[in-house]
Amino acid sequence: MNFSSAATVLFMACLNASSSGFVFVNPPTQRIARTFVATPAKALATTSLHAASDPDDEIAAIHRNADAAFAIIDVDGGGTLSRAELTNHLSVSGYNTETIDKIFNKMDVNKDDEISRQEFRDGMILLTALQSAPGLGNYNAEFAKEMCEDADQVFQSADADGNGEIDKEELRSHIGRSFANYSEAAIDEIFRQIDANSDGTITQEEFRDAFCKSSALRQAIGEGPNYK
Repeated sequence: MNFSSAATVLFMACLNASSSGFVFVNPPTQRIARTFVATPAKALATTSLHAASDPDDEIAAIHRNADAAFAIIDVDGGGTLSRAELTNHLSVSGYNTETIDKIFNKMDVNKDDEISRQEFRDGMILLTALQSAPGLGNYNAEFAKEMCEDADQVFQSADADGNGEIDKEELRSHIGRSFANYSEAAIDEIFRQIDANSDGTITQEEFRDAFCKSSALRQAIGEGPNYK
């Protein structure tokens, strides 16, 4: 079993363990507000992921991760998530329709059949298991080495001119090869989420950091050989 399917099984176990069928809890060995180190050497030296010491910092970290996942799922760039967008995204990670509908209905607080960015942020805090769920949150640091290796391979594939940076056109071309349904607005938002210093290019370090933090991003831009 690869780490993608293992994570899905873990998430489903958390969901099904509830007597009500929909109470999310963090697995005992997981912590929220995870931060992956950027290099394999550091990753191997890190035995656990740390939570933010300040509650406000912890919430801000969850919001940042939620915004990154939201940008990936919002394929049309419309600023809200439809049921179809969430279904299309999560089905790739192994969720069944019933589970996806439960997640959508819980997040859609005002019942307008759309999930706003704020509703998604709030849902990621309320439904704590989503913070480590496949397709939405982070994977365990146990797989940090593999994810860093994957990040470097995907970066090289996307860096068409080989100059050590990815510009917006290169990212658009890379995503378009497999995910042609992403709108220009959606790709712009994905680029913005990865380009941490907002200088208009994505460095290998920025790419690694985003890739390791977000399983949604890995799913959208190419997971790499270890993911398969």
